[in-house]
Amino acid sequence: MTFVSLAQATRSLGIDAKTLHRWLADAQLPLQCHPHDGRKKGLSEEYLQVLARLHQRRLASSEEEGPAQLLCQIPALPADLLSLPEQLAAMQAQLVTLQQQVADLTRLITQHGPGPAIPLAPTKPPRTAKRPAKPTPPAPRSRRAAKPPSKSAHVIPRVEYGPEGRYVVICPKQGLLPLEPDTPEWFAWLAAQSSFRFVGKLGRFTAHHEWRVPRGAWRAHRHIRNHGYTLRLAPTHDLTMAVLEHTAEALQAHLT
Repeated sequence: MTFVSLAQATRSLGIDAKTLHRWLADAQLPLQCHPHDGRKKGLSEEYLQVLARLHQRRLASSEEEGPAQLLCQIPALPADLLSLPEQLAAMQAQLVTLQQQVADLTRLITQHGPGPAIPLAPTKPPRTAKRPAKPTPPAPRSRRAAKPPSKSAHVIPRVEYGPEGRYVVICPKQGLLPLEPDTPEWFAWLAAQSSFRFVGKLGRFTAHHEWRVPRGAWRAHRHIRNHGYTLRLAPTHDLTMAVLEHTAEALQAHLT
């Protein structure tokens, strides 16, 4: 077995030491020790031939010509050309990642639809001094009054902890929004909302923006067993995902 040092291998392949180590790792070829000096690392002539065939490299001649003559005859490749294979591999990895993200977003859109809205409890109308209206006579049995069309429920945005292990924001009109919780985009989106539905890991509730309260505070509401529970949340700039989860857990405790 012919021992080839790392320096000789890089000169023969026309690459740097970092690229040589990466090629060896990709081909699962281990380094070998010098037969007489265990401190020196290198590879065999057979491994060198394998790397040259895998990467379509022509091995430089190791005849009696000195390094200076070889450098004069064969100009060194520019560094940007040598790094092209690494850049191509990085671009391919990014393309695979983007394709996986598109597939995940498509699956989330198909799995999660806008949740049903929980309307607020109606307030009692103020009493007036008007006389009660006279009851209208019932319509004849042969003529049944037409039933008025029911109004569609108001659908609000939804913040949900998805099966992928992360929070998603679903808008009724725009679908899945590319928002990350606790970011400037998240707080800017909250400032433009009046209410949203939160479904977390520990519970759920409906959040309403108290615009009459200074500094824009929020409150959480949930109806449990014919009883409504309301908790005060933080202002918009402090409404983090941890605050929402803590409030959901506190409201969920009323079920026990």
